[in-house]
Amino acid sequence: MKKIIDYIASRKDIAATLIIIFLVIAGAAAYCVYGIYENVQKLQNAEPEDVTYFPTYPKINTQGKNSDQIKRGEYLVKAGDCAACHTNTAEKGPIFAGRLAMPTPFGTIYTPNITPDKETGIGGWTDEQFIKAMREGISPQGHYYYPAFPFYYFNKVSTEDLKAIKAYLDNIPAVKQKNLENDMAWPFNYRIFQLGWRILFFNRENTGPMPADPNQTAQWNRGAYLTGGLGHCAMCHSPSYHLISKELPLGAPMSTYSLTGAKVQGYLAPNITSLNFGNVSEQDIIDVFKKDKMVGGGHIEGPMLEVNKDSLSYLTDADLAAIAHYLKTVKSQLPPKPKMSGGPGKGIYEMYCSGCHAQGAGGAPRYGDPNNWTPIMKNGIEKVYLNAIQGVGGMPAKGTCLSCTDEEVKQAVDYMVASVKGKEAAAPVKILTAEDGKNIYNTNCAICHANGYKNAPIPGNKKAWQPIIDQGFVETYSNVITGKKGHIPHGACPTCSDAEIIAAMKYMLQQSTTSKSTNFRLW
Repeated sequence: MKKIIDYIASRKDIAATLIIIFLVIAGAAAYCVYGIYENVQKLQNAEPEDVTYFPTYPKINTQGKNSDQIKRGEYLVKAGDCAACHTNTAEKGPIFAGRLAMPTPFGTIYTPNITPDKETGIGGWTDEQFIKAMREGISPQGHYYYPAFPFYYFNKVSTEDLKAIKAYLDNIPAVKQKNLENDMAWPFNYRIFQLGWRILFFNRENTGPMPADPNQTAQWNRGAYLTGGLGHCAMCHSPSYHLISKELPLGAPMSTYSLTGAKVQGYLAPNITSLNFGNVSEQDIIDVFKKDKMVGGGHIEGPMLEVNKDSLSYLTDADLAAIAHYLKTVKSQLPPKPKMSGGPGKGIYEMYCSGCHAQGAGGAPRYGDPNNWTPIMKNGIEKVYLNAIQGVGGMPAKGTCLSCTDEEVKQAVDYMVASVKGKEAAAPVKILTAEDGKNIYNTNCAICHANGYKNAPIPGNKKAWQPIIDQGFVETYSNVITGKKGHIPHGACPTCSDAEIIAAMKYMLQQSTTSKSTNFRLW
């Protein structure tokens, strides 16, 4: 080896060439890494998605056509939630006309127009070309699609269903809207590099419909088909293979940990296997889809709310029950707990807790915000530990980290509590007077509680209030904030501070108990 090196060094022209090649490769690698770094920074600085626009599905005229196939296709398109990605919801664009920006660590993908316009949509595609795109992720021009398009899951859909989807898309209103060019970091802007991803994660020879399991019921098989195919639930609810860091997901789910949870756009996509749903009723799971209710309390937010509004709310009760039935049987390994880099509790927080606590989603106390944590901490750290371990309000037990020990959960709590130690609240939480509580009640709460609307307990009705008093102030406060047990989230007063909600609660409790205390405390 030494002789070879000496020989190359003696040949100045060869040595110079090798140096140039090395510098080019190093420069290209640095350019690629820099592009990825910029995209990751943009993702980390982006606000969590808060979609408020849900497009209306178009009315179609099926007269003289195969109406049964088209109507079936419409149902399947809704089951696949095609509208969510192929509609520019940020600008309230026309449904299915594309141009939605999908940021990734490797660049921004703009979804294409899938209306039947022959120039800018898919109106010129044959059934065979459409099936190949859905099942193999290859365009009519022979280009590889990025895995942001869930062909990884759609390949499980039957040929009959794919043809029905195409029949529906052929009959929706055509929209002439040119597709936008993707803005991908080099070299990912060259689709040929998707070949490496396919070799690693996608076997195109193994594509085709999902076979039914003869050992399972028809309901179970239907749930498996919807969940694993058009529903592509694992795309959000499963950990993904990644490069170096989880900040660089590759869009390929780890099947070993299927449906055990992940983070999506700043939100936690929770564990939806039997580990979390085994003791939950099918109706509670269905209520997640139809009523936007989190299991355990609270209101669905973020990407899942969009899935409900655009997709799951349109499915039949039988199909929703099939999905719920299937999820309750899924058994997967739990992913390894995160490494405790940065001190005890930080890894658990970042992996399992930050999805809600970083932004205060679902009423969770926001990390670093003393306004949120002060009322909770007044009840003592042991009560906070207990709530975190057992679950409270909209938070599931252990924050879905079912493999975490009680001590590790406590460390995650300590990590969050440490974020507010020594900080003064921007608007200090104070105990307001009974008169303040009465005024807040009259302005915000009386609309339901004064007349018992939807069984809201009327102040003064001691019998109705006794079970609420018995459960304790903290539990009651959590129910009001998260919208559990029939409450409107945040007591129907989104502008009220925590102190104001507490004052109104104390006023109602004071009217409804034999206690002479005028200052209910967090017991």
